[in-house]
Amino acid sequence: MNRDQTDFLQGGGEMGSLIRAYNWADSPIGDPEQWDAALKSMVSMMLSTHFPILICWGTEYIQLYNDAFRPINGTNKHPQALGGSAKDTYAEIWDTIGPMFKKVRTGETYGFPNFMVPLNRNGYIEQCYFDFSYSPVKSSKGIAEGVLVICKETTTQVKAINSISEAKAELDFAIEAAELGTWDLNPLTQKFIGNDRLKSWFGLTADSEIDLSKATDVIAEEDRQRVLDAIEKAMDYESGGYYSIEYHIINPNNDQVRLVRAKGKALFNENKQVTRFSGTLQDITGEHTALSEAKDSNHRLALALEQARLSKMTAKMGTFDMDLKLGTLEWDERCRVLFGISHHNTVSYENDFLPGLHPDDRERVSNYIKDVYNKEKTNGDYDIEYRTVGAEDGQVRWVKAQGKAYFDAEAKPTRFIGSVLDITEQKHDELRKNDFIGMVSHELKTPLTSLKAYMQLLPLKIHDVGVAKTIITKVESQIRKMSTLINGFLDVSRLESGKISLEMSRFFLSGLIDEMIADFEMLMATHQIIHHPCPAFEVKADRDKLGSVITNLIGNAIKYSPSGSKIEISCEKEGNMATVKIKDEGIGIKKEDTQRLFERFFRADNKNTKTISGFGIGLYLSAEIVKRHHGTIKVDSSPNQGSTFIFSIPAG
Repeated sequence: MNRDQTDFLQGGGEMGSLIRAYNWADSPIGDPEQWDAALKSMVSMMLSTHFPILICWGTEYIQLYNDAFRPINGTNKHPQALGGSAKDTYAEIWDTIGPMFKKVRTGETYGFPNFMVPLNRNGYIEQCYFDFSYSPVKSSKGIAEGVLVICKETTTQVKAINSISEAKAELDFAIEAAELGTWDLNPLTQKFIGNDRLKSWFGLTADSEIDLSKATDVIAEEDRQRVLDAIEKAMDYESGGYYSIEYHIINPNNDQVRLVRAKGKALFNENKQVTRFSGTLQDITGEHTALSEAKDSNHRLALALEQARLSKMTAKMGTFDMDLKLGTLEWDERCRVLFGISHHNTVSYENDFLPGLHPDDRERVSNYIKDVYNKEKTNGDYDIEYRTVGAEDGQVRWVKAQGKAYFDAEAKPTRFIGSVLDITEQKHDELRKNDFIGMVSHELKTPLTSLKAYMQLLPLKIHDVGVAKTIITKVESQIRKMSTLINGFLDVSRLESGKISLEMSRFFLSGLIDEMIADFEMLMATHQIIHHPCPAFEVKADRDKLGSVITNLIGNAIKYSPSGSKIEISCEKEGNMATVKIKDEGIGIKKEDTQRLFERFFRADNKNTKTISGFGIGLYLSAEIVKRHHGTIKVDSSPNQGSTFIFSIPAG
């Protein structure tokens, strides 16, 4: 081919090479030198863009596509699709897209978001989703000779949304099966939303948002202030946000009286301000009526029935019975196990229960029980979670305790009974889930922040083509990182106990460090970042995850160092280990804090860090990534002397 006549085929990566090497002279569209000017122009544009593009030319819809479109064809359709007819390549969906192509050649256009087609591109039929548009390509004679296909695959996003919808449906089913009312209060507006069951109980309208006062006005007058006080307390940060109370409501439409049990939790922001308050409501009228009738007939029988009800929650639940007049405490065998004792000697509240509580929970539980003994405050209800430390085995266990205190005619407590359930595994699962959510949030935060900064910078540099092109390249890099992260997070089968799996590859460590430093230098000129040249050696690791470790350590160095100070970065290879050091001139860290610095959610607590944002998960996540690489991470630091973070991983 004459180079001057085929300049439009230059570039384009792998597909550009394949297109140039293809024997077009034997194809229906002929030698590229004879192609219509419109086709040449469109192919040139296709090879120079990063958007997935397919061009189908002529009555046989002969195909040309670029590198970005290649993954859409998978292993079944590439590379044989090049130069072939779209009718053959997409035979399994031609009944759907064929009529569209035909109408596009008459001048019409098509475009749909999240359009599903069943593609056989990897040896099996799979449901694939695309945002796409079909547009006519007119020849130099003004005739629509081709179809321009621009599309972006959205399969991962659509399936993720579908998974979330399925999870919500399961939650709604569980709420419906439990016959619970639900509510969600906005503390700023004092308005809430509730499900139909709750609105029916309170005699409320079907409004999407309801004033809190409309619900509290329905509460029986003798209970109203107690409920308002409980709501106010739950929305106080120091209370922990927990809400648990029983009260009566009177439906204004039919005067029906219900006894309900409300449980909820308030959520707070980093400034300790309440942002959300939500929970459930259970109708316990029948339960309370049955218990009252039992008390009237035989008080001792009522105690037995109540203890039996609590014990039936699970066969593995321990029971306790405390006679407050005699000062005695009885534990069954299971309860003794949960407090780590094997003997059958007499136990007491002061000598066994309180010492058996975890030191961090002891004061909270003790104060909670004091409130249980206050009939006016709690009506004797006991529902709490805490940790025990085994007296003999030293094992830490999480337990959930529920019970009831009973009072005499003068409202003095006389008896306290209940049950204790081991929820250690449940708590561990909860922690693992929170770990995973924290990791997702932290991993996604970095590229999102970079993208925002780049997009703010772009309008200012739009007239400087070189800088603008660099910024766009950086934006594309961050988008690729986010795509990699999202795909990893959504691929649940590749996660282990809430930890992110690794995708190993070989790369030059110095190049990765240069790339991370370049990101910071473009967006942040407040510090001097000095990169001591690294030897040219390769490591085998997860490049994106290792990049997040370096980004996090540089970001922390900037965050905790004064403006204008130096941040030095170096790397070296010692034997089979690759080591990276990041040194700053910042506020430093106390020795006792360095021992816990890489723990989940830990943040050094001092006057210098109170105004610096953070969730205490960055260093924990970095340490986990390094450990997964069979490496080590540590810090050398002293207050006001700066810090040096050092991590090493096997080079091979």
